[in-house]
Amino acid sequence: LLLLLMWIGLSRPLFIFNILLRNEQNQEEMILHFLLDLSSQCGVSFPCTPSGTSFELNSRASLHAIEDDSSMNIKSVWDDVRLHLRRFLVNRLQSPHETNTATLKQQMQFKTQCIQHLLFLYPESEVLTKYQNMQNKLVSELLQNCVLSSCGETNFDKVVHGYQSSIPTLCTMIKEDLCILSGTIDPSSALMFINETYLDTITEEITILLERLCELQFKENALHIIKTSKISKKQRGTVHALG
Repeated sequence: LLLLLMWIGLSRPLFIFNILLRNEQNQEEMILHFLLDLSSQCGVSFPCTPSGTSFELNSRASLHAIEDDSSMNIKSVWDDVRLHLRRFLVNRLQSPHETNTATLKQQMQFKTQCIQHLLFLYPESEVLTKYQNMQNKLVSELLQNCVLSSCGETNFDKVVHGYQSSIPTLCTMIKEDLCILSGTIDPSSALMFINETYLDTITEEITILLERLCELQFKENALHIIKTSKISKKQRGTVHALG
């Protein structure tokens, strides 16, 4: 079948894949693995261009493409196919059902595969940006949930305890992403990802919380001063009346 596709060209299979993805459910994994096999076994080089840019299909082998298919039509179809596959992969990464029953090793293998498949479809910068946004959201939600119980309070010790409870989960997330990305992208890029996704986000969340605590403490102090002042005036008025 792969040799047949090399003979008839890639445009028609891409159109067929696009129709399947639009009209049939649960076709994503089959099509994705088919494209990966086509690339690895037949030497077909699918363009990993940024979203919305032009490209030409290339191959180390000779592809007898259909002449009446313009490159613009093929580009549009390829963009549709890989966009659909990207949504499928991102949904899998975000789905708790995919990882809840798996061991940590299985989770990392699963996520590594998803990241590698995304890198097959899109440039590294786009994939990392998308994944970073996902992880940023998880980190922010984790930290915010850990201090929800102390919302509206200025008990600093309680807030610290809330953050301490998040440390094991954060360490696991950092370890997981470091292992996943170190085997997928350049180590320096992986370290930059960890720094921006976790350390910068943690710093930002703590800064926001401390500002909120300071503001609440200032308001409480101001209310206490006003209340004390009113009591003092009332007491002086009572003493003056008795005198």
